[in-house]
Amino acid sequence: MLLSPTQKYYLYRLGVSFASGVSLASAFAPANEPLFAFAALIVIIYLAGITERVSHVALWGLAFGFGWFVSGINWVYFSMYHYGYMPLEWTYVTTCVFSLALALFPTAAFALSAKCFPNPVVRMGLGLPAAFTFFEWLRSWVLTGFPWLNPAYSMVDWPLSGLAPFLGSFGVLLGMVWIAGLLCAIWHLRTQWVYAAACAITIFSVLLLSMAGKQIVWSEPVGEISVRLVQPNLEPRLLQQSVRERFDEIYFYLDNVTVEKAKIDAVILPESAYPLAWQQFPQDERDRLIDWVKNEKKTLLFNAFWLNDNRFSNAAIALDPQGTLSLYQKRHLVPFGEFVPWGFRWFIDSMRIPMTDLETGANSQLTMNFAGYTAAVNLCYENLFGNEWVEAWNNAEPNVLINLSNLKWFGPVKAASQHLQISQMRALETARPILSVTNSGETALIDAHGKIVKRLATDIDATMDVTVTAMKGEATPFVKYGNWPAVILSILMLLGAFICTFAEKRRQKG
Repeated sequence: MLLSPTQKYYLYRLGVSFASGVSLASAFAPANEPLFAFAALIVIIYLAGITERVSHVALWGLAFGFGWFVSGINWVYFSMYHYGYMPLEWTYVTTCVFSLALALFPTAAFALSAKCFPNPVVRMGLGLPAAFTFFEWLRSWVLTGFPWLNPAYSMVDWPLSGLAPFLGSFGVLLGMVWIAGLLCAIWHLRTQWVYAAACAITIFSVLLLSMAGKQIVWSEPVGEISVRLVQPNLEPRLLQQSVRERFDEIYFYLDNVTVEKAKIDAVILPESAYPLAWQQFPQDERDRLIDWVKNEKKTLLFNAFWLNDNRFSNAAIALDPQGTLSLYQKRHLVPFGEFVPWGFRWFIDSMRIPMTDLETGANSQLTMNFAGYTAAVNLCYENLFGNEWVEAWNNAEPNVLINLSNLKWFGPVKAASQHLQISQMRALETARPILSVTNSGETALIDAHGKIVKRLATDIDATMDVTVTAMKGEATPFVKYGNWPAVILSILMLLGAFICTFAEKRRQKG
């Protein structure tokens, strides 16, 4: 069957939109091609800017979003197939449905900008960048939020990351989408040099601010901590071995510290090290851990469940050299993994996921004493929510940040590499070093400038000794104000686009 010119037109632009989304996903780790992010944004913004019909712009946005997410988070199929025993074809269907659901956020941004801002320059240079950022922020909290693949994370090693201490990841996102939109506007205005020059000056100003952020010294060293990071590469299916076998397997790493007479201050174990609650540990195993920290005069930080009033929570537990216990209980739980959304119990049962009805930790929790310094700790998925981590400053200024995670559920490479980029952004936002300790990789030390100092490869059983520089200093603007400045700025840009549109309509009438 021959296609009409109109049908070819639609298919071509749909294909370009989808390819732009795939290109954006390639900007993230492990591919690490940040230029692809700008190329993708420039193409899709220009395509949306020159298309008149709202329904068509929304369709381009949907195809773009679907390509972005289905190629960027296709690792979700891995846990469903390998650990949930879901038929392979159904894992593909579920992954596509999930990607389409996430694609609704950019679709809404594209549709809103097309509906409200008919002028291509206003749409490309103001309306769409602001709407895109605003809806990405919505994606970070609507239905508990899933801000994975925020395009800002692809910029952690680029100059635009200098915006992170000021405005956080959404400020970096706004900067990169705005630059892409202004470049599109410049091309559209290439015969009107005054307006094109104004766009160029705006781009220069954004880059200048980001470079200034790179030059500012936000924190200073206060000491060093020698830490052994343990990456045991344990299988997620915690019933595949007995509890005693798991204890012996973990204690092997602690015993090595004793045998080697390692000159370290602390040992950190990843999420899922212990598959039961601290209160359920056999008494001799609890005594063995407490005796170890006392005899070795070291701090031990590990993950286990915490049992309180017959409710379990996911927790990080620290034992100091005196055997004193400190506790952090996870606050932002994973949908379908740690709590069951209404109406989805059947899905959880079919996936055979354990511990899916956990208690949420208190919003305000104390920081931990970690080897004589102050540490703020979070667990796995919480790493995505930088605005929540900075609440630790309400209790005491942390010198180091620590994330414990287990990404083996999602395969050996892509999810782990993307998670490490997220940790880099958290370090940039807070001007604090991060110890990212994962079950199967990539375990890493990230300095206060967001640079990876040392890391372990994925899917290996290994340990890594690092010296982390504890930092102190006045809180960055992001730590003080969170995501709100970036959100407010995107709203002000939307208002500016509305004013420009209103003024143009009045001029046409008059």
